[in-house]
Amino acid sequence: MHTPFCVVKCGYCDFNSYAGVDDDAVQAVLSAMLDELRLRARGLRPRTVFVGGGTPTWLGAQRLAGFLKDMAAIVDLSGVEEFTCEANPESATAETLQLAVGQGVTRFSIGAQSFDRERLNFLDRPHSAEDTMGAFAAARATGAAVNLDLIFGLPGETMEQWLSDLSTALDCGPDHLSCYALTYERGTPLHARRARGEVRAAPEERTRDMLLETRAVLGDAGYDAYEISNYARPEQACLHNLNYWHGGAYIGIGPGAASHRSGRRSTNVRALGTYLRWVRDRQCACDDAETLSPERRCREAIWLALRVVQGAHLDTITNLTGIDPRVLVGAEIAAAIDAGHCELVRGALRLLPAGLPFADGIAADFL
Repeated sequence: MHTPFCVVKCGYCDFNSYAGVDDDAVQAVLSAMLDELRLRARGLRPRTVFVGGGTPTWLGAQRLAGFLKDMAAIVDLSGVEEFTCEANPESATAETLQLAVGQGVTRFSIGAQSFDRERLNFLDRPHSAEDTMGAFAAARATGAAVNLDLIFGLPGETMEQWLSDLSTALDCGPDHLSCYALTYERGTPLHARRARGEVRAAPEERTRDMLLETRAVLGDAGYDAYEISNYARPEQACLHNLNYWHGGAYIGIGPGAASHRSGRRSTNVRALGTYLRWVRDRQCACDDAETLSPERRCREAIWLALRVVQGAHLDTITNLTGIDPRVLVGAEIAAAIDAGHCELVRGALRLLPAGLPFADGIAADFL
């Protein structure tokens, strides 16, 4: 469920989210999302639910709880093993989080990004470190699992500064940490600032060192690196995201939301006004759809699975797509192994530690 509203639009963010939307429009979009869900929920019994955005907690306690209650009246949630709600520190009040848990939420993902005022300002984040601490305490008090999101590799950021953020996060005691290197996505204000020379990206060597040091520090602290950017205490890996990386089926509801099932991929229209009209008039919000060829699906399965620690199980991908990766991309597999970036163990192609800093490029070679 993609709720596309935020208190501010951060300069680095390329998600389909909007700030300053008036109350009537917000309610209209939420109602349309429930209508879309009704259109697509027949026979749906999900294993995981993820309410993201945007910032779901921006909706406020009563409206978020009401939205979750209405959603549960449409979809059979009896088989849900994990129900995640994203939260930002400035809006994650104790009342909002507690009411969300009352509607079935079992996990909160809090967008901390940093605990340093200067770095938060650079990222256009509207909260303070104190807000994050308060939101974390409120989330923990609900009994739900709690994830913290952090960003490293900001311009001018030193290793010592990043490790300070990481240490503060560990002091909170989250169940899960997501640590992402800052990216400059096309179409964002941050990308434009970099193009104008107003911002200079951190050297690649520094962000690589930060990635490797993060894995070492979090490993010592008891967090398994189960994916390139995600770390969890035992039994706390995010099932919803693992489904993405394993090429599973999912349905995305809301403006700009993406869906995938059996090799057919679709994306909803992004603009709020168009989304409202299409759901009402067309009974469908899909703006773009494609059915992947078996070859393309095979390549994408490797690309995604290389992100997780278990790697890409080649026989599983063969059974899924009907294409043997050893035939389709055998040369690419051999090149990755010869370069010392990957290993092939019991039929699974996995990244080696030496390949982690180059993961995006290595995975892209299979597309």
